[in-house]
Amino acid sequence: MGVRLWISFLLLTSAMTLLFYFVLAQSVRLNYVRENTEDMNRVIWDAMGEYGSKNYYDHLSLIAKTQGYYVAVMSEEKSAPVFAVDTSGNSDPAVMKELVPVDLYTRLDTAGGDYHSEQNARGGSGIWVLHAVVIAVKDGNRQVLVMGKSLVRVDQMLLLLRKRALFAFFCALGIAVILSLLLTRFFARPLQRLTKKAEHLAKGDYSVQFQPEGCYEVCQLSDTMEMAAREFQRTEQMRRDIIANISHDMRTPLTVIRMYTEMVQTVSGEDPKRREAHLARIQEEVDKLTDMIRENMDLSKLQSGTFPVKMKKFDLGNLIRSAAESCRLQYGNTVTVDFRLEAHLNVRADRKLIARVLQNLIGNAMKFSDPGGRIILRAYRCGSRIRTEVQDFGPGIQKEELTQIWDRYYTSDPHGETRRGTGLGLHIAAAIFNIHQMEYGVESEPGKGSRFWFFLPTAEGE
Repeated sequence: MGVRLWISFLLLTSAMTLLFYFVLAQSVRLNYVRENTEDMNRVIWDAMGEYGSKNYYDHLSLIAKTQGYYVAVMSEEKSAPVFAVDTSGNSDPAVMKELVPVDLYTRLDTAGGDYHSEQNARGGSGIWVLHAVVIAVKDGNRQVLVMGKSLVRVDQMLLLLRKRALFAFFCALGIAVILSLLLTRFFARPLQRLTKKAEHLAKGDYSVQFQPEGCYEVCQLSDTMEMAAREFQRTEQMRRDIIANISHDMRTPLTVIRMYTEMVQTVSGEDPKRREAHLARIQEEVDKLTDMIRENMDLSKLQSGTFPVKMKKFDLGNLIRSAAESCRLQYGNTVTVDFRLEAHLNVRADRKLIARVLQNLIGNAMKFSDPGGRIILRAYRCGSRIRTEVQDFGPGIQKEELTQIWDRYYTSDPHGETRRGTGLGLHIAAAIFNIHQMEYGVESEPGKGSRFWFFLPTAEGE
């Protein structure tokens, strides 16, 4: 990064220096030529006003000496100038031979008697600014006043400017090197530290910490990496917990399965009645083991945020009736279900997840109800929300257990009976509530039953 930054500064400095020199050089040259052309026009027209006077040529010599012009008077019938002086006012006809073009009179015809040009002298003495104008006609021959000025001075100025620009380029290059080093220190070092820490993170070291430093964008990247590291750490801990919990809870059903399998082989193999009972217990433990693994997988997806949540509008009343019917088929028809549902309870949520919550709550209510008992399912509007309640009249829950029933693997059995379950149902329900950011809770009194409730936002008017 440092090398690339230095090269970028070098290219930028070179481009800016060349652009600055080109623009300034053109500006200086154009202004110099324009100013000299304007001065020459003014001087030549003043000299034309003096034509015919007694001291005309002395006046021209004075102009040449004071203004720095080469001045000549040309006659169309003669090949040599009638009068020619250099910038010192001394006679010098040879200069005009280099300066005046051979087809001057043709160019004057084309220009209407007033000719301007910027041209190279034939003798190689550089570029000149030339102005020629017809001042009189004698015996059919034109008298032409010619003034010229060399642009050697501006070339010298441009040479000096080029040297200054080269000096400025090296100064800017030094500044660019220093800036590139400072910027590399400011930008590259935080990124290098982030890269090293990211390598540790990729190797599984989730305890690494990303401290924000450098510019705003690098600090944002550090914060994002820190969030990723904490999320990886949480996921890894969750993975370990799941493996530990599954390993722990698989021991009991696997031990029971192994024990009853050995009993079938050694004890009840010849007794059909006992064999069927043992096989039924094996099947029950296998189902319990399957449910536990499935629910652990679903729970890990819910808590890690990888479970697909699809928010849709649906009728909550229809879903409650469907869930109750599924639970009735699963747990038998000995429990009466009392529906107290308002009409058209439209909500927006994930229908499958809410159905799972309802099946869990209704299933628990049926499991903990006495044969021939009753449960009540309520759903009604509360402002912009809909409250859903699942009430049973079973043994209830002790007050000190109300805050624990949502925990992982927590089970409560007031009667001391063996009931099938993994202890994950309410924990999964709580995870679904949290995903939807729903308010939920439970009210219970020992000996009088329990009421589980939650709120969903209404979708009416959408």
